Amino acid sequence: MTYFDLLAWIVENSNQINCRIDNIYSTAIHNLFIFKLHCSSSTKDLIIEPGKRIHFSKYDREKIFDTKARILRELIRDSIIKKVEILDEERIIRLELSNDKVVYVELLPRGLLVITDINNKILFSTEYKEFKDRIIKPGSIYTAPPKIQINKEDLEKNIKKGNISKILGVPQEIVTALDIKISSIENLEEAKERINKLIDEIKSGKIQPCVSNTNVMPIEFNGCEKRASFNDALDDYFTNLEKEETSIKRSEKIEEEKKKLEITISQVAQAIEEDRKKEEELRKIGKIIMENYDKIEKEIERNTKRFTININNVEIELDPKISVLKNASKYFDEAKIYSQKAKKAEETLESLKKKLSDINSQIEKKNEESASIFKKREWYEKYRWAFTRNGYLVIAGKDQDQNESLVRKLLDEKDIFMHANIQGASATIIKNPVNIDESDLKDAALIAACYSKAWKIGLGAVDVFWVYGNQVSKSPPTGEYLPKGSFMIYGKKNFINSVKLELAIGICRNDNIFNIVVGSEDVISQKCKIYALLIPGNEDPSKISERLAKIFSKKLSLSSKLLQSEISKLLPGKCTIRKIEEAKDKSETSLSNNNP
Repeated sequence: MTYFDLLAWIVENSNQINCRIDNIYSTAIHNLFIFKLHCSSSTKDLIIEPGKRIHFSKYDREKIFDTKARILRELIRDSIIKKVEILDEERIIRLELSNDKVVYVELLPRGLLVITDINNKILFSTEYKEFKDRIIKPGSIYTAPPKIQINKEDLEKNIKKGNISKILGVPQEIVTALDIKISSIENLEEAKERINKLIDEIKSGKIQPCVSNTNVMPIEFNGCEKRASFNDALDDYFTNLEKEETSIKRSEKIEEEKKKLEITISQVAQAIEEDRKKEEELRKIGKIIMENYDKIEKEIERNTKRFTININNVEIELDPKISVLKNASKYFDEAKIYSQKAKKAEETLESLKKKLSDINSQIEKKNEESASIFKKREWYEKYRWAFTRNGYLVIAGKDQDQNESLVRKLLDEKDIFMHANIQGASATIIKNPVNIDESDLKDAALIAACYSKAWKIGLGAVDVFWVYGNQVSKSPPTGEYLPKGSFMIYGKKNFINSVKLELAIGICRNDNIFNIVVGSEDVISQKCKIYALLIPGNEDPSKISERLAKIFSKKLSLSSKLLQSEISKLLPGKCTIRKIEEAKDKSETSLSNNNP
């Protein structure tokens, strides 16, 4: 990210970053961290990669807990980000926290992530170094890298060479996008004014997010695709780069093993070819000796030492001390040795080829895992969600805050609101229910039922009522008070009685991306190749998610660790696995038909 990128991102997101740091993770990429933030209306993943970038991300990643993540958690977890600013108009962002700690993220080359106390004493850094102009080690005072100054002589040299980027201290892509040209010191000021104007425009919120395969900027440039937000442009651009890097890292060792194996296979195949050739030559000589018995016998009688004879343009070495038959047998015996040697090598070759096939499968699996790691989160995935059999989106709150948010922000007048007829249940909404039928209502009612207290207390079924959005209100009758997460329902309630608490969970594949989905058995069995049917029980969710992850990963060649983490988030509570079903000769269908 350039200074312009960083400035645009802060201008666009400064009002969204006043959040609590809930957790911190490392990733498969060296020094790439995920800060899980709890903000007023949602949770967010803040991606920080020193030397490169900072942005929110809508993509899921594999999370790793290592030494650096542990130290960061000890220092800054549960603190609130109070202030965000750019340090000295450089590519350095400063985050001031509520616990009197400060986070510095350097986006300069070889940049660092540094934690200091409020007096700038270093408590942690991603790397400890002694530079020519500063020291980064625990206890030292943090100082930013010094700015590069350009003197008049160098300025004139760079003007002659056309190094405009170096003269202005801005990236070449900005120079190109603004079509800046400098031919003399006289028009240098004009160029600086254009740069300052761009900075002022970005500061005032005039941002034009644009991204291509090779670049991302807060201004329009040739061949770019416009985006609604600059954060989204950064997220898509850098995540694509990250996908490539992760895929390479995950496959590097296997590819190296594959390369060695291919060389060995080539060498073994060549050795087999040479052994078979030698076997054929020796057998041919043996046959020639037998076919020319009388002639060779006479030659043996007249020679006392080993000699060579040419028959049919084949040079044959003979031993006069043994008979013609034994001379031929010696060649046949040698041919047999080469034949056995080739046969063993062929067995080895088959084994190596099988190993190569397994490695290719592993590479394919790793690539699929990389794709599943970077699954883009849709807006509704912050809630409980499912799709009915006819593709209507169902969303439900995970807690009181989300229940409140759903009704206040997402419930439209013509949407359908559902709630299990029990105290302690998710506010559940069917979005845009145009021409909805009874089967869809039952599919949605299952979500409302399963994610209610009914599951936790082990009921077999529960009634669910539904109303339209215009019947739900957050305004209590005069003189009364509605607690958080509670609502007033006006008018007639429609009931779906005795909704069985049977939740299906399966894995569907769309465009090489795997989604773990929940819903009624009717829906999930039609959309997924393998699924499990769960009912309330006594087994801990962690044990259930571990078992299901192992079964699903084996069937679909996916990472068990990744699946377990995702499955555990979807379980309503303690469970029993009633059954596991695998579809026969069925291709996965699209996850939704009417996805809004």
